[in-house]
Amino acid sequence: MIKLIVSDLDGTLLNDNKHIPKRNIEALRKAMKKGIHVSIATGRNYFSAKEYIEELGLDVPVILQNGAFIYMPFENKILYESPLPSDIANEIIKLARKYKLDYILYTHFLDEKDMYMDKEHVGGYRKYIEHNNWRLTYVDDVTKYITKDSVAEVVLIGNEELISKIKEHLNLKFPGKFSAIKNSINEGETFVEFFGEHSSKENALAFLLNYFKVKPEETMFLGDNYNDIGIMQLVGFPVAMKNATKEVKSVAKFVTLSNNDGGVGFAIEKFVL
Repeated sequence: MIKLIVSDLDGTLLNDNKHIPKRNIEALRKAMKKGIHVSIATGRNYFSAKEYIEELGLDVPVILQNGAFIYMPFENKILYESPLPSDIANEIIKLARKYKLDYILYTHFLDEKDMYMDKEHVGGYRKYIEHNNWRLTYVDDVTKYITKDSVAEVVLIGNEELISKIKEHLNLKFPGKFSAIKNSINEGETFVEFFGEHSSKENALAFLLNYFKVKPEETMFLGDNYNDIGIMQLVGFPVAMKNATKEVKSVAKFVTLSNNDGGVGFAIEKFVL
């Protein structure tokens, strides 16, 4: 019996226009009325996810920034955070410049304008940059904005082999002090996020299970991309979207409709309601 439903946002709960389809909203609200717990686990920061949290009325802990930040929005309460130490952030940016990779600095978890770039990205993640333009500031040197002991995260965009070289270097210099999460691939470029230690959706799941007093086997998770694979391998009922990567589909118990066709709502109707 499913007692907890956790959904990713982009490519899953949201359609390509970044809205929650009516079918998804209705199914989630019916599930909540039945006493089933509902939360989200997303790579977005709080302000980027806020409108969806409020639309669903989620007065529960939510997993943000791929598990590096767990927040109780209605109480404005931080439940868990794992920021990236500033010395590691500076090292990542230095190496990104050496290998000519694009990078983004995200200052702090609850900064509304948290994204800083000092060079324009013209590759596969142009739409991501455009969509997040409201929280982005272009500066002459992002390292000038690493002003505290830690930052939320640093993102690298580019060749996966070069990013792997950087990860190897960091593992030798800062063993166990950071997490690197492959988010997605677009137009041959990989988007990898660097957070503090123990950051992942799957590690954050343990917090939700304890909070709601449910077991992994009583949990449904719905997702579509690489950063969802770990958590899908832990829950009892992992659901992949029709638009998911083949790697995500390979660990799912069920492949639902696409994110544009209310696939979250369809899976909940079929297996929960």
